[in-house]
Amino acid sequence: MADQVQNPTEFRTLILDLGDVLFTWSAVTTTSIPPRLLKDLMNGPTWFEYERGRISQAECYARVGEEFSVASSDVDEALKQARESLRPNEELLALVRELKARYAGRLRVFALSNISLPDYEYVITLPTDWSIFDRVFPSALLGERKPDLAAYEKVVREADIDPATAVFVDDKLENVKAARQLGIYGIVFEKQEGVFQALRKIFGDRVQEKGGERN
Repeated sequence: MADQVQNPTEFRTLILDLGDVLFTWSAVTTTSIPPRLLKDLMNGPTWFEYERGRISQAECYARVGEEFSVASSDVDEALKQARESLRPNEELLALVRELKARYAGRLRVFALSNISLPDYEYVITLPTDWSIFDRVFPSALLGERKPDLAAYEKVVREADIDPATAVFVDDKLENVKAARQLGIYGIVFEKQEGVFQALRKIFGDRVQEKGGERN
């Protein structure tokens, strides 16, 4: 899903989500917590406060354990296993590298993710190509999370982004809709093939003269 595409040469910024876009993961664990429950406990007010960096991991796990009637130790283990299941989307990484090469240094790429500080500190150590990003914005350090407009506004301000020249990709429609409110072109990450086609149309269909200059 996407808005009406502007002239491809107008875009200069790509903002990507991490979970379920740049990385895949599994909610299946060996604990007593089934996948659906694990996702539910990561989709409530307590978890959102954790992702904003406002409560500690210990407090978060204790609170969601009480809310969902599971032991905090099981929450800890389930989330540890989920974290260890993270795998980079190598095809998307390759596409971004290709697009950056086409733009010869004129395309900036950022990540904006709803993620706790402990999870971010783990993810950033994974052996993947972090060099494609000009900067990564985790919600825990922003103090705000998607789809709250304040999260996008902070990124736009801190990275000096013109929303009209930016593209945002996220797996959640509500997050994409929020970005669109600021004038950012939004793509919902549903079928990867369709997303790749959209990104190639936006960023890839450009003819470069010798030396990387635009026509």
